Amino acid sequence: MVGLMQAGVLLGSAKALADALGIQPRSLRKKTDSERGVSCEDLIAAADALDARAALMIEHAAKLRAEVTPQTSKASPNEATA
Repeated sequence: MVGLMQAGVLLGSAKALADALGIQPRSLRKKTDSERGVSCEDLIAAADALDARAALMIEHAAKLRAEVTPQTSKASPNEATA
């Protein structure tokens, strides 16, 4: 199943996806090769794993932005009249 394979790519590896599904990588290969069915629970587990990874990425992106966001400083009285 292409959607499940893409989830593995986005999670970083097939092993990460297999871990999220609570199965061995070999079982995941059988699911993606259509030798075994993909259940609704499999899809929900994959989506939950993607949500968790996305949340970590969003949190980290916010930290990076905080490092480069200019701090507003109050102008000194001399700067205001210059």
